[in-house]
Amino acid sequence: MDCVRNTAVFAVAVALCTAALPFGLKAAEPQVVLPATAQGWAELALQDIEAAYQITAENHPGMADAQNPNFHRQLLHAKTNALLLVPQVNSVYGYEAVIDRFSASLQDGHAGAFAVLPDSVKPIRRWPGFNAVWRGNALWVYHSEQSGVVAGMQIVSCDGKPVEQLMKDRVFAYAGQVGQPGHWWSYGSRLMLDDGNPFNQPLKHCQFVKADHQVVEVRLNWADRPGSAMQHVEAAYNGDTLPIGLSWQQKDIAWIAMPTFSPEPDEIKQYESLFISLEQQRPALLEAKAIVLDLRHNQGGSSYWSRQIAELLWGKERVEPLRTALFGRTEVWWFASRGNTDYVKSLYDVLKEQGQTESLPWIQAVGQGMQKSLDSGKAFYVEGDGNNTDETPAQAAQPVVLPALQTPVYVIMPGQCASACLDAVDVFTLFENTKLAGATSSADSTYMDVRVQPVSSGLAKVIIPNKVYVNRPRANGQYYTPALAHNELDWSTQALLKKIAADVKD
Repeated sequence: MDCVRNTAVFAVAVALCTAALPFGLKAAEPQVVLPATAQGWAELALQDIEAAYQITAENHPGMADAQNPNFHRQLLHAKTNALLLVPQVNSVYGYEAVIDRFSASLQDGHAGAFAVLPDSVKPIRRWPGFNAVWRGNALWVYHSEQSGVVAGMQIVSCDGKPVEQLMKDRVFAYAGQVGQPGHWWSYGSRLMLDDGNPFNQPLKHCQFVKADHQVVEVRLNWADRPGSAMQHVEAAYNGDTLPIGLSWQQKDIAWIAMPTFSPEPDEIKQYESLFISLEQQRPALLEAKAIVLDLRHNQGGSSYWSRQIAELLWGKERVEPLRTALFGRTEVWWFASRGNTDYVKSLYDVLKEQGQTESLPWIQAVGQGMQKSLDSGKAFYVEGDGNNTDETPAQAAQPVVLPALQTPVYVIMPGQCASACLDAVDVFTLFENTKLAGATSSADSTYMDVRVQPVSSGLAKVIIPNKVYVNRPRANGQYYTPALAHNELDWSTQALLKKIAADVKD
């Protein structure tokens, strides 16, 4: 199964591709039957958009959220936008584009749907001989195998339209949110990729600005993107990937890599080793010039992992009071639909398998609370409303007081940082010795903790958030802007190390 075929789908869907459910829970894929005619694809697109709409309407917290009275209208708008394309669908690629259109119209990375296509459907991945990235406020050539086009050129327009307008018309119509700077960073490369979307015919020619400011026009020659180009696509997006763990990239700068908060079993072991390393090497961390918390490649998951890192660095006795003060007015409302309730109750075994024993009383209380709300006809279970008295131990152990961490801490944010990645930044920035670096992050709505539910065709999955935050300190749509921006093309560890090392000296 190829899972998320269109990488223009938002970041949370990409994370769910490798872990079909949050927390690493796997789901069996149903057998699918592909339509044999153009009309069949149009009918299937209609059927699955209707299904995605209905599943969302039955399970999304927005349907009963007094803070968001326009959610019903937004959901209907998403359905309408997708259905307007259905009469033109005549293939699997049109079907896929319609599903993407539904998701993009919802304007929420924690809701929507994504196509799940079998290996028998050959993915279309064509490029014009080069790939591009968005940095700062412009689109740049990152790697090129096309004559007349070299890395470092700025792409300013194509087919008579400025790049900014093309991004809105061709990219953000099917993925992401145009109002988020982090999404321009994340999805900029999409403009120079033909994925078979029949509503985006390949561009014909583009204007480039060379390093000497000379403007040149180049005709685009589209061809299948070779497998060898993927290393450059991946490097452009987030740079190299470091394994979860603590390393010393130079003798006085500690580097803590956290590329995922949805760890697989082997990655859970890496986190456990990291926790031990942080305890053992804390004296060295106190004397270091800087500590780097590397969130490159991170697309969310569970905030458990970042909270553990924060407590090991700054001390639980310092982290917990600050978190309590920050979220003192925040309430968590779980939408108690049948599907959501069954899913949350199933997480007890998942967390137990992952060794997150501290979270077991909490998830059990939430599941039981949702079940009570469902049985009594209430829309929400409000966490901490008195129904979960069993989750607080009678006698809490006193934490060991650690020496204060005064070492400068740099948090590298990628543009797609959202969900649990943003939760991590929320906590890390509680401390004055933290400085944000990298790219402007993405943003979350107040709807969180997603699950996925397949439609009956088996060719798409619907993304459903299970809860809504009320009075969350980070507002709906709020993102983080780095104090130390890194808009250069090179996002490798060494390039970022050089940037941070220079800042430490300053």
